[in-house]
Amino acid sequence: MAQHPRNPPAQPTGPRPARTGGASPPPQSHAAGAARYDAPGDEPLAVPAALTLDQPFRFDRGLAKRLRMREVILTEAFTLRDGSGAWFRATLKEYDNKGGLAVAYERMGRSPEPTVDITLACAILSRQRMHLVVQKATELGVRRIAPLLTDHSVPADAVAHEQAHAWAGHAARAARQCRRSSLPQLLPPATLDAFLASPLLAAAELCLFLDDRSDPESVPAAGPPPRRIVLFVGPEGGFSDAERHRLAARARPWVLGGRVLRAETAVIVGLTAVHMTWGDFRPDTPTKKTSPGKR
Repeated sequence: MAQHPRNPPAQPTGPRPARTGGASPPPQSHAAGAARYDAPGDEPLAVPAALTLDQPFRFDRGLAKRLRMREVILTEAFTLRDGSGAWFRATLKEYDNKGGLAVAYERMGRSPEPTVDITLACAILSRQRMHLVVQKATELGVRRIAPLLTDHSVPADAVAHEQAHAWAGHAARAARQCRRSSLPQLLPPATLDAFLASPLLAAAELCLFLDDRSDPESVPAAGPPPRRIVLFVGPEGGFSDAERHRLAARARPWVLGGRVLRAETAVIVGLTAVHMTWGDFRPDTPTKKTSPGKR
């Protein structure tokens, strides 16, 4: 287990840097004060040079700042891509606000990054359940998480009590655990209507909401797979009838089996089904393998 350094590098006090090239604007209308629960996410870590196993390499202040976003401390491992496109695991040896030093110790056999852009729009659940949702959604490669205020979700005035401030930390730790290099974007809590009217939803190629009260309907799997997918998951008790009606105007109902699942279980099952149908778990999905040999 990694040991904390006696004198850890200073942590930044300003806002986290915005995700470059991939951040989506949040829905324009959300609960008052909810913006403090968001986090911008970040693209995969990368260095321009080709890396050699067991050889130290230096990195700049920009990558050092991004390592702090991931809560990586000295002697801990992280994932990055080198200039040739190969993926490596590296150990952090030293760093400060000007940059640092690391050693690549493993060349990964395939990319840890998702092959499809998934937004999870999930009704806000009670404390530990929502923490689990953030963790598992990160491990399952979502690009962004949109917490929703719905008729049966945690109400807006109780979000703070459910430790929403901890969501970003759970995402960072889950990314480290699963060897993911990127961080998912965490949008501020928004009402369902605000999210349904957002540019993010309009840009999606496929929108689905998990529903156990609709007739099973085939979801299009033929042809080129969609690259931008939004998956809606309701709270305990599901979406209300009025919400289901509004959702049906913008998204397809998706019935997954005949059992009624807990909300956090539905998130895991739904994301897995998305990957099985269009994403990382399809048999014909490119694995982006790289040679395991040393350089």
